[in-house]
Amino acid sequence: MSLKLLVREELKKELPGVSFQNQMIPSHKPFLNLPDSKSIKAAVSVIIYSPVKIPSQILLIKRTDYKGHHSGQISFPGGKVDKNDSSLYDTVIRECYEEIGVELSATEYLGILTPLNIQVSSFDVTPFVFYIDEKKDFILNGKEVQYLIPCYLSALLDKKNSKTIYFMIQEHEIHAPYFDIEDEIVWGATSMILAEFKEILRRIERKNPGVLLPGF
Repeated sequence: MSLKLLVREELKKELPGVSFQNQMIPSHKPFLNLPDSKSIKAAVSVIIYSPVKIPSQILLIKRTDYKGHHSGQISFPGGKVDKNDSSLYDTVIRECYEEIGVELSATEYLGILTPLNIQVSSFDVTPFVFYIDEKKDFILNGKEVQYLIPCYLSALLDKKNSKTIYFMIQEHEIHAPYFDIEDEIVWGATSMILAEFKEILRRIERKNPGVLLPGF
């Protein structure tokens, strides 16, 4: 069975969930994944990009600098629901096209990961997973995206890329876990989503030894 079908089948089962998301929470910040009525609905696309002869990767973006909570951060393509969107699925399709010029299709859609609430910005985010197996010409929206970052599946699964930053805030030592991806610090909500998806990949590899290797 192909990786695309294996991921689709795994996403139909009970998801790894909040316990895996919370592995990436800084030590000083308790986290409750509890959206409230004031949360802003949003959606992001977790795209497995795996054309022939290109190592399987998840597409991340470096956001431009702006006045906002997520300025300059590493994230997935996505954003908040627009008034013309009829569903979160519509939101993620629209945002992906607007930000990186890719038109996602229903045949590329695999399922969703566990939604999470980003407390600092009051976003209630649903991650949608897609699989693209043909080469794309990316057209980046310069107002929102600085550049693309390939998160190779092999790098995500490699323990040496799971790291922790230590720093002080008001005499308290803070431990902030992150993924070192292409020399970029990937933390916060993006790392939480990646942590859950990493467990999905681990489950697949445990049941199908070597299935991920051809994409590395």
